Amino acid sequence: MSPLKRYLFVFTALLSILILLGLQVYWLRYSYKIEEALFSKSVRIALNQSIATLSKNEGMCQSMQKSISCDSSFRASRSSTPRVWQNLDRQIRDELARYDIELDYDLAIYKGKDTLKINNLDQIVGSSCYRMSLESVLKMSDTEIGVVFPSRYNFFLHSMGLMFLGSVLLILLIGFSFVLVIRYYLKEVQLSKNIKEMVNNLAHEFRTPISSISLASKMIQQSSEASMNPKIMRYADTIIEENKRLQRHSDYILQLAAMEQNNLEYHFELLDLAVILEESIRSVEFLVEQKSGKVTRIYEDGSFFIHGDHHELVHVMINLLVNACKYSPETIDIQVFLRKSDNGIFVDVVDKGMGMAPGEKLKIFEKYYRISSGNQHNTKGFGIGLYYVREVLKAHQASISVESEPGKGSSFTIFFPKEN
Repeated sequence: MSPLKRYLFVFTALLSILILLGLQVYWLRYSYKIEEALFSKSVRIALNQSIATLSKNEGMCQSMQKSISCDSSFRASRSSTPRVWQNLDRQIRDELARYDIELDYDLAIYKGKDTLKINNLDQIVGSSCYRMSLESVLKMSDTEIGVVFPSRYNFFLHSMGLMFLGSVLLILLIGFSFVLVIRYYLKEVQLSKNIKEMVNNLAHEFRTPISSISLASKMIQQSSEASMNPKIMRYADTIIEENKRLQRHSDYILQLAAMEQNNLEYHFELLDLAVILEESIRSVEFLVEQKSGKVTRIYEDGSFFIHGDHHELVHVMINLLVNACKYSPETIDIQVFLRKSDNGIFVDVVDKGMGMAPGEKLKIFEKYYRISSGNQHNTKGFGIGLYYVREVLKAHQASISVESEPGKGSSFTIFFPKEN
């Protein structure tokens, strides 16, 4: 993954987490407002019902009028009818209980600027007062009854209860999980970077011994002893071919690293696909002969010119041919087709090997993916060949597809559009 994609991933994940946390906070506030609205409505209904019940009791109305006529709350508390306020307090408490509101409250009567406090609660600071007119009871327009709940916020939190606790825990869990995931992700990125650097260094270190082996084997091949001894010549040929295969694997690793860093350079020129295919087939002839196989060429007449990178396209074709050899369990039988259409040029590499299941046809072009039988891999490889093929063909504006059936072989088709 490129640095830009990593930064985009982290930014998207962080933005998603922040949006989710914002939604959680919004719904908590929204739920709180709903609880507060329901509470206020219930209190006002209870006060209305209490006043309606009180207005039907003429004796209590008269007693309240007598108490209200006193000059102060001190004189009212010592009036001849103190039980009036106790009855009023009980009436309001019973009505509130019908709405599951069982909280301590401060009950007061307001007459203009004077306040007659009924309960003996401590002074409440910052609490809302629910007030209702007593005009229907006392026939006084400036008299109101008021109820103040000192612990109403705790009531709201208790009512929200599980929702509030669950939301808080979810927010904490999301935040902790995000930090943990990012931490492990950064560790994996650094580890992946270190592994890639190590593999690249190893691939570069292989270059020198590979070159030395190639030079030594060619000197053996050209020596007089080899010309007189067929066995030495065969051994030298084997060393040369195996050294070429080692060279290809080393090149694949370096090219893969260059592709991931967008540093793979292409040198486009006018090429003949027939020449590319012939060079590729010659490179795998030794591998084919080891299994007593054959490669059949079926080319249409005409020219097959495209613009491309000679070196990379040869590696692409070699990759497909080597795969056809590796996944042919018995005698190798490969057919290479080169054909034209009005839209472009097609190259088909067809084998009669083990084939693959339908579900694997899309996965084989993924990096490091290898076809396996159960948990046992039957062939050797790095799982980067077809990924490399796809990426190189993309750079050439070409495409690759595969048709395959288990036990009946596979057919890889490369299409170079006419615009190429």
